Amino acid sequence: MTPKTPKKSEDQQVFTKEEKDELLLRLALTQRKLALTTQKLVARSQELLTIHRLSEVIGSERQINRLCERTVEDISRTLGVGMVSILLYDVHTGDLVTAASIGTDAGVKPHARVKPGDGLLWQVMRTGKPQQIAPARGAAKQTGLAVPVKSKGKAFGVIFACGKADGREFSARERSLLAGIANHAAMAIDNATLYHDLENLFVGIAWSFAAVLDAKSPWTAGHSKRVTQYAVAISEELGQGPEFLHAIQTSGLLHDIGKIAIPEQILDKPGAITRHEHESISEHPARGAKILEHIDPFQPFIPAIRHHHERWDGGGFPDGLKGQHIPLLARVLAVADSFDAITSDRPYRKKRGKADAIAEIRRCSGTQFDPDVVEAFAAAIGRRK
Repeated sequence: MTPKTPKKSEDQQVFTKEEKDELLLRLALTQRKLALTTQKLVARSQELLTIHRLSEVIGSERQINRLCERTVEDISRTLGVGMVSILLYDVHTGDLVTAASIGTDAGVKPHARVKPGDGLLWQVMRTGKPQQIAPARGAAKQTGLAVPVKSKGKAFGVIFACGKADGREFSARERSLLAGIANHAAMAIDNATLYHDLENLFVGIAWSFAAVLDAKSPWTAGHSKRVTQYAVAISEELGQGPEFLHAIQTSGLLHDIGKIAIPEQILDKPGAITRHEHESISEHPARGAKILEHIDPFQPFIPAIRHHHERWDGGGFPDGLKGQHIPLLARVLAVADSFDAITSDRPYRKKRGKADAIAEIRRCSGTQFDPDVVEAFAAAIGRRK
């Protein structure tokens, strides 16, 4: 008995060979589009991650020169290029001046100046748009890329990159990536410039405070400035960075600001002071901290001002702090302050020579002063004698 061929249901559709081929072609095209879209999304994701990472790195830097140096290093590594320069507008000369540069494969040399209106870099400044640039002699087969560094819609610099490792031109994605980096660099430079201006303002205020104190008594004139110089030298010997050096400079200028509240007849008294007068003088670190406590920018320096008369062995004032519990800023100031006091005339005694003062500082190492700070002080004094 011959088996019956099953009947096809009405819902089943019979495709011809041509229809099957067309469906397969559409499927292949869809897969291709999906692969390209995925590739673009991955590239865009990598681009955003790169910009985010770079923004965290350069956004934490407050020194403009170092910020620019870190930016060119990251651009060179990210884009695989041999040469990167950042040129910023100089308001005094009107030139574009190289703030940082890495590599030597392009026409923009380190520390170069570009005169106003000269060449394609200025075209990028004027238009605020990226520009492909053929580099100068020696790199004729390599294309450069310049993008503006803009803030509030106005360009104030240019980033120039050249010398790709693969020898190709910059892709649209790479142009977009460099423009994104330039935008973040612009914000970081803006913030660093504002911080620098505020820093200068605060240092100016500190100098003004020191000048007021100098004018109060001829015996205190110049003391804050000299203490600051000694303290900076000690800090450099200790290997401290720019932020600490800024803090010790400001703290040094302000360390005796509390003496403004001490009557001149006590500061200028030629003979021995009474117990009550000594207590009044001993209050000046706490008074100095009190004077500055409501000025927010000076908050980081208050511990140094309050504790610069603490002792390593815990016998100082106002809080009897001991050893490492005393802020390092205060420990540095303590040595610098004592050295200048010993080597300066006072109404009740004559100054002593520097050799005697150094010997006295060394004698008090481990009791009054931090031994590491004393060693740094001795090395700094020896190096600068």
